[in-house]
Amino acid sequence: MYIPNNIKKISPFKIIMVKSATGALLGTLEIKRNSKIPLYRQIEDKLRQMILNGALKARQKLPSTRELAIELAVSRITIKSVYEQLIAEGYVKAKIGAGTFVSEGLEAKKPLIPELKTVNEIFCSKPLSIAAERISLSKASTSYGSIMPFRPGVPALDKFPLKKWKRCVTRAMKEQNHSYFSYGEPTGATDLRNSISSHLVDSRGMQVRPSQIVITSGAQQAFVLISLVLLNLEDTVWYENPGHIAGREVMNIVGAKVKPVPIEEEGLDLNYAIRNYPSPKLIFTTPSHQQPLGITMSLSRRLALIKHAHANDAWIIEDDYDSEFRYKGRPLPALSALDNTGRVLYVGTFSKSMFSAVRIGYVVVPEFLVEPFAKARNILGQSSSPVTELALAQFLSSGGFSEHIRKMRRIYHERKDSLLNALQCYCGDTLSPRKTDAGMHIIADLKIEAEDWAVHKSLLTAGIDSLPLSIYCQEPINQSALVLGFANCSQKVITNLVCEMAEVLRKF
Repeated sequence: MYIPNNIKKISPFKIIMVKSATGALLGTLEIKRNSKIPLYRQIEDKLRQMILNGALKARQKLPSTRELAIELAVSRITIKSVYEQLIAEGYVKAKIGAGTFVSEGLEAKKPLIPELKTVNEIFCSKPLSIAAERISLSKASTSYGSIMPFRPGVPALDKFPLKKWKRCVTRAMKEQNHSYFSYGEPTGATDLRNSISSHLVDSRGMQVRPSQIVITSGAQQAFVLISLVLLNLEDTVWYENPGHIAGREVMNIVGAKVKPVPIEEEGLDLNYAIRNYPSPKLIFTTPSHQQPLGITMSLSRRLALIKHAHANDAWIIEDDYDSEFRYKGRPLPALSALDNTGRVLYVGTFSKSMFSAVRIGYVVVPEFLVEPFAKARNILGQSSSPVTELALAQFLSSGGFSEHIRKMRRIYHERKDSLLNALQCYCGDTLSPRKTDAGMHIIADLKIEAEDWAVHKSLLTAGIDSLPLSIYCQEPINQSALVLGFANCSQKVITNLVCEMAEVLRKF
């Protein structure tokens, strides 16, 4: 067939499309311009789906950003943003001078994550613990810490927009619905659950209904509820080592067998857990920013974890404690965003993004678990105030929360870099700080012969807080390090304190 030269110049990609492996891609990648979902999100989602279901094969080359932008009639900047995000998540890889290619190990003849089935098919065994069954019979219808620098997990309290928050609280106090002055709704205020649902869809890539959300008084109450509702005596729990301290303790208290699982460069060592421990009832993980090591779980590990949980009738707890603060690219989608089997229980909190005294967190669960979780919450005393819940709902819906997060990302990025630079400059002979692109703390390995607990105590005496890495460990990991928070320290204070740290550390 003769092809005029002018056609080749106008659209060379369309001419070779029949012979190219990307032809099928362009033929099915449709975008809806009147949709409320941004164009970049539509394109990202479609490409992810095609990679996971095998439509795009490993090592297959994607169109150039220019070619795809022309084909879809969108800006090249939009396509560049899409490719950068997919590279960050591990779906594709860029080779300089060669192009962008689908990553290996993600494709499958059948989807790695099964399609959502009926509740009876998925949850064939009893999902509730003995304690939860007792709670379900209840007829009840109602329902601290240091902020010194460098304490991990303490936000920039001096930068919080108090005036905006006060206006939200004032409006909540003027609410004519007097139910907000009572115990409130069993699962938390409807307005707040609606606002959180919208926030999760927009910022974490999740598809969650407000009816799936149960409001808690922080993440810790969420872990308590999960333990009471789902764990029986002697049930096995796979738990990150090192890992979140308080969550581990509550599972020990309820009588579970908490098994430490090492952390490797891709996240929780799934193969180690499978080789060494029985099938778990619960798997506790912090995939977006491992607590405390700061590792981001790879895409292939996330998919393998969900697949294993589905095959072994296990639950995954996703503790997403500080995912808002990522300093390179957009925040990665939550583990829950990949899960359409109903196996991931997503736990969020406002203690790190706002301030801990707000005492509000939440857990996202399958809808059939909402009632037992709500009754367990009532038995525990609810704790969060309906008035505060309403104020927070207004803070979220008005854009105040998003604006605050954007501001804090910039400030925390600057403070993180200041701490890293100061440690390298003044403590280079005693500490080896690890670089990070997310979170509110860094890990600094000790280069001196000393126990991290002893170093922590000496620094505390000098007015400098921290946490020893060993306190996060259920079993020793042959690493001696300090966990240093930077969010609550100004850049000037950081430099002065690090100079004082250097003097204390040299005494060892």
